[in-house]
Order: sequence, then structure tokens, then C-alpha cells
Amino acid sequence: MARHLWSKILAILLVVSMVSLASAYALRTMMIGDFQEYREGEMLDRAQWLTATIEKSYEKTSDWSKNDIADNIVNALMAGLDITVRDAGGNRIMDAPEALDRLTPSMKRRVLGTMAAQRLGSRGPALTFPLFSEGKEIGSVDVSFLERQKDLTFIDQADRLLFASLLGTAFIVIILSVFLSRKIALPINALSAASQAISEGELTTRVAVDGKDEIARLADTFNLMADNLERQDTLRKKLITDVAHELRTPVAALRGELEAMIDGIIPLGRTQLQSLHEEIGRLATLIEGIEDLSQAEARVFSVHKDWIQLHPFISHIIKRFRPLFDAKGVRIDFTCDESEGISADPDALSRILINLINNALAATVKDDTVFITATRSGSRSIIEIRDSGRGIPAEGLPFIFERFYSTAPAGLGIGLAIVKELAEAQGGTIEATSEESNGATFTLSLPLLHNNS
Repeated sequence: MARHLWSKILAILLVVSMVSLASAYALRTMMIGDFQEYREGEMLDRAQWLTATIEKSYEKTSDWSKNDIADNIVNALMAGLDITVRDAGGNRIMDAPEALDRLTPSMKRRVLGTMAAQRLGSRGPALTFPLFSEGKEIGSVDVSFLERQKDLTFIDQADRLLFASLLGTAFIVIILSVFLSRKIALPINALSAASQAISEGELTTRVAVDGKDEIARLADTFNLMADNLERQDTLRKKLITDVAHELRTPVAALRGELEAMIDGIIPLGRTQLQSLHEEIGRLATLIEGIEDLSQAEARVFSVHKDWIQLHPFISHIIKRFRPLFDAKGVRIDFTCDESEGISADPDALSRILINLINNALAATVKDDTVFITATRSGSRSIIEIRDSGRGIPAEGLPFIFERFYSTAPAGLGIGLAIVKELAEAQGGTIEATSEESNGATFTLSLPLLHNNS
């Protein structure tokens, strides 16, 4: 396919080049034609001047004076005209050879030298001009234009120069056509091969991005698409592995209890059924958490940002949690400038804050305080949620955002994994610091964009 495309591009470039060369040749033809028309017009003007001079010489004596005719013929020769003068009956009165013979040897040499200097060449076709005196035809003049060698040389040199230019241009055009067609076709070929590899499951395939033109932007977009596909595939595989690992234990426990009941090892009663029901409830909770995590990962590819005023946005979330904090006896301290805003996905940001505030509430006891602050640092917006609760063990802090890792006995280890996915989906980061028994701090950093509305 690439070779077919390369051939098409080359053919188009060659056709355009040939049209350009044909246009140049047509221009040359027009220029040479205009030059020849100009030269012929100039010679016709000389012929008209010559006939007027001969008619004037005849009117002086009302007869043909061979001396005057000879002078006119010699002057015509030096002007590039070979003429023969005839009377009214068509009889030859004098031609150029006879006129030259009437000159003295020194004058003849001078005239011939002048003609040689002009490099007058072969005669063109003869034209006949009638001669009149007082409205009566007195004779005629046969005029042949002598080719000027310098004019012929000019035309010949122009043709040679044009021919050399055409050959040189054709060579350069062909070389450039081959180069440009290959330059265009090769990256498209690379994109085609990479697309084929992606379709066959080789998601690590990328193409080189060279330059800033449309093809380079296409290659960059392709690489971004491939990155997303690879990331999605990696997330899918990791999620399947994690889910299989997390489901194995509760399913094995359920199976073991049921088999024991079937074998009569454990008596079937209300207490045993209640235990199975609780285990199934934990399993259902785990599955729901997995669904939430899957939806969070899917948002990586569907983030829709809007301009958000942070103070009312966070205040609304705190208002929803206020009854739970009051019931537990935990205080909330919220600090945010009224004008503070950010460009973010409202649903994703709400999900992040709800998870972090809920975790802070779970980690605190009566008379503890949860501090929520929103500030700006350079080109980023910083939202910090700090509590004075039990904190996070030092050995668990590096893994706090991993899936299914939890420091709480009843925790699923999914909430903070969701927070991380949603933060990174918006180009942000989430960090945790803590001292055990002295609270934990979660810092969300998101890029701050100006309100374009």
C-alpha cells in the first residue's frame, strides 16, 4: 500500500513538474515569436523608408538615375536589405551586385566590410513594393531581408539556454519528487505498520515523531492513542489479577463452610446461615468496590472539565458530612478564599473529596479535628485534608494508594486507589504524609487553568 501511495505522490509531482516545464517552453516560444515579429516590423519600416527614398530620387528628374539608384541599393544593403529596382514594365533596372560594381574599389571594400561586421547572412523570401510618383506607378522594388547573424545567435543561445534549463530543472524536479514522495510516504507507511501491529495486540508499538507538520501531529496523536490503549490494557490485566486475588479468600471460605455443612461437620443452623450471609455481604461489598474502581479508571479517558468556584463547591460537600461529624463529636475547620477557582471535572473532584473526608472521619474520634484548606501555589491548586486521628503506620504509607491495600481492619483498600486514578486523570497528584497516632495529611494538587468563559 505504501509503495502504491508513493507511486501516486511521485506521479502527481512529476505531472505538476511537466506542466511547469511545458509552461516554460510555451513562454519561450511566445518570447521568440514576439522578438521575430519585432524584427520583421523593423525591417518592414526600413523597406517603407527605402521605397520613399527611391520615389523621391525619381521625382527629382522624372526619370531613373542609376547613380541615385545605386546609392539607395548600397544604403539598403548596409541596412540589411537586398533589393532589386524594376521599372513600370517589370524590367530590372539595377540589383545589388551591379550597384556594388559601380563603386570604387575602396568604397566597395568599405561597404562589404560594413556588411561583414553586421554578419549579414542568407536572404529571406522576397517581397515586392510598388513605387509611385504623383499617383502614377513608376516601378517596383523586390526586397529580401538579410538574416542578421547576431539575431540568429541570440535565438540559438536562447534555445540552448532553455534546453539546458529544461534538462537541469527536469533532473532537479525528478530528484526532489522522489525525495518528497518518499518523505511523505515513509511516515505514512510507518503509521500503517504501527496500526497493523496495534490491531494484532502489540500495544507497545510507537512511531517516531519528526518535525511539526500535519503528519508529525498525526504520529503524535497515534502515539497518544497507543499510550491510552496500553494503559487501559494494563489496568484491565491488573484489575483482573487483583480481583481474582481478593475474591479467592472469601469464596474459599464460603466453599469451605458449605462443604463442612454438607459433610455434617458443621451443623446447619441459624448461626451458621447468619455467618454465610455476612460473608456474602462482604463479598457483595467487595464487588461493588471493584465496580467503583473500574468506573474511576474509565474516567481517565472521559474527563470533562468545568470552571469550579472552590469555596461553595467544598462547602456543599462538608454540609453533607456535617451531621456525621456532629454525631461523632469531630470538628471540621475549612479555610478557602472566596475567589479561589479551578478547572476540573466536577464529578471526579467531588468523588475525591468525599473519599478523603470520609477516610478522615473514619480515622478520628470524639474531640478530634479535620482541617480542610484550599490554596493556590503557582500554576496549581492545592487542596489539603488533615486530621488529628490515629494516623497511618509507617510501613503502610508507601502502599496506601495501592488497590486492595488497607490499614483499617474492615477496609477494602479501594477508596484511595479510586482517588489516585481520578486525580491523575485530571493531570493532578495525590500525596499522603502521616505520623502514627498523630493524624494524616492528604494533599491533592491539580493544574490551575484560567476561566475561559
